[in-house]
Order: sequence, then C-alpha cells, then structure tokens
Amino acid sequence: MLIKETKRSYNGVVVPDDELTPFERNKLISEGKPVDRIQCCLDTGETMAPLIGCGIDEYYHSSDKMLELEEYLYDNFHADGAGLSTTLRGMAEAMGSEIRYYDNNIAQLKTPALTLKNIENARRVDIEHDGRLPIILDGLKKVKSKLGDKVPVSGTVTGPFTVAAMVLGTEWLLMGMLKCPDKIKDLLEVIVENNNKYIDRLIDLEVGIGFADPVSSTSLISAAQYGEFSFPYFKKNVDHIKSKGRGCGLHICGTSRGLWEYIKESGVGLFGLDNVESIEEAKEVLGPVMAIQGNVPPVDVMKLGTPEEVLESGRICIEQGRDTRCGFVLTSGCQMPIGTPEANMHALVDAARIYGR
Repeated sequence: MLIKETKRSYNGVVVPDDELTPFERNKLISEGKPVDRIQCCLDTGETMAPLIGCGIDEYYHSSDKMLELEEYLYDNFHADGAGLSTTLRGMAEAMGSEIRYYDNNIAQLKTPALTLKNIENARRVDIEHDGRLPIILDGLKKVKSKLGDKVPVSGTVTGPFTVAAMVLGTEWLLMGMLKCPDKIKDLLEVIVENNNKYIDRLIDLEVGIGFADPVSSTSLISAAQYGEFSFPYFKKNVDHIKSKGRGCGLHICGTSRGLWEYIKESGVGLFGLDNVESIEEAKEVLGPVMAIQGNVPPVDVMKLGTPEEVLESGRICIEQGRDTRCGFVLTSGCQMPIGTPEANMHALVDAARIYGR
C-alpha cells in the first residue's frame, strides 16, 4: 500500500514512495524485521511557526496553532513523528521565571524566578494552571486526537539541570554549584518533582516522552559536575517513567562524549547526537544499549545548504548509523532554525527514502 506519492527527484534519482505507515514501521523494527526504510524525524517546534503564517509569540500561547503546525508538518513531509515540547523555559516559567517573547525569535529568559539567597522558595507547580504548561498539554491532546492514528506523538520535557539554569540564570547556577552545592541540589529535587507531575500528564495522554537538556553539555560543565549535579536528578525522572512501564529518549546539544558512560546507565532508550559528535563512535559506545538519533548539521546544512547537500549529509549519517544494534533514526543534530527551507526539510526525509532502504 502506497502511503504517499513524493513525485520528487534529485539529479534524476526519483524518491521512492513509503510502503509502510510509521506505526507499521515501528512495529517491524521492534521485532527486528525488515522495513521499507529507516525512520526519520524532523526536529521542529516553535521555529517552524512561520510556515503557517504564525508569529512565534502567538504559537507559544495557542494550542490551536500548535496543532495547525503539526498537521502542516505531517501533511507536507510525512516524517515518522509529531509532538510538542515544554521548550527550554516552559517549566521555569511555571516556577515563576519571567520570559520575554518575540514574534520572530525564540523566547528568552528575562528575569529568573530565584536567586541564590532564596532557593528555598522554589515553587512546586500546579500543572493545570501555571505558566504555559496547560496550553502545551491541551495542544498535545489535540495533536494526539488529530494525528495519533497516523503517526506516533510525543511530548518533550526539559532536563532538571537545564530547568535550574532557567530558574536561576545559567551563570548563577554555575556559581551556586561552587558556593552552595547543597542548595542547588535542593532546587533540583523540587524540579524533579515538578517534571514528574508533567510526565504523569504525558503518560495519561498516552504520548511518547523525550528530554532536552542542553545546559548539561560538556560545552558548559565538566563530566564530574554532570555526574554530581545533573545525572542523578535526570535519572530520577527516567526511573519515574520506567516505573510506569514506559521508556524515553534524550537529546543533549553541544559536546556530550564525556557523558556517554553516564547516559548508558540512565535507562533511556534513545540518545540524540548533536552534529559535533560522531555517529560511528556513538554506535560503538551507546548503540548496544540504545538507539542513536542524528545528526545532519542544523545551520550549515539544513538552513544554509542546498537540498542536494542535505541529501548528501543524510546519506553519510545513514551510512554511519544504519547498522547500530538498537536502531538508528535520521534527523538534524538539533532543532532546525527559523528560515530553514521547506525544500531542505523534504530532502532530509527523502534521504531516508533513498538511502535508508
């Protein structure tokens, strides 16, 4: 059964049609059976709001616009997933941080909720009322209702350490790790509790769960600091998910190689690599215990490259990752920026159709 007709070609190479639905593909992969192609997901979110003529500020505050964008992405690209994120500042806003919104840029931290002097005042959130969390959950409910029979739907949670950076400010978090480590750990415990409340709602909605945790990158902290201040609290969220009989994935922006031994022990089922890291190395270290996802450069290739360059970068990623023991998913190394051409987004999924068979 043909799922769609692409009717696209690259230098005379016609893109093959999908033969399986994402659910059929998932099922066969889980059973270790042959499929029509490898999986491919688009790392999108608020940066793609302009595709539906929507300002980014409006998108952040409208569950209907969140649904509209996910429908647009599914209808036009037919990648293997849909979903919504709390975004990096969503949980921090619910905890009292003031966020600055823009029509043509992603949101930024304006005023942190806490200082090192009042960490004990960290807010335990009301998931149903605080910040934008109710809007995002309503959006997920709508996406699940509209697309849940066509494609797997997931919700992304921000890792505790990154939430702490958005509650205190990154510089003050790093300073607090040195000056008052016990206070930072107390804050992280509250964040774990808040994340688990949100995770419970995702489980109720029967959507998949992933984590984004960019501040945990070794571009910012050492592996030893990760082991003391990030990993134990992230693992508490993962353990909570596993206690409910569910699994999850993780993406860390920037460098992460020094953290992979921790990540192997975290219990996640998938790890998303930034394009600065090696798929081949991750395949050897992480591949025996989890799937690998990555890692076409989001700026140099996805935004600034040509469709042919996207196709070639995708081919290289597939060649390096396709024999990963626990599976490989093609995507960009991080969220695609505002202004990424639609032709390049088509080319990324087409790379899986052409080279991932």
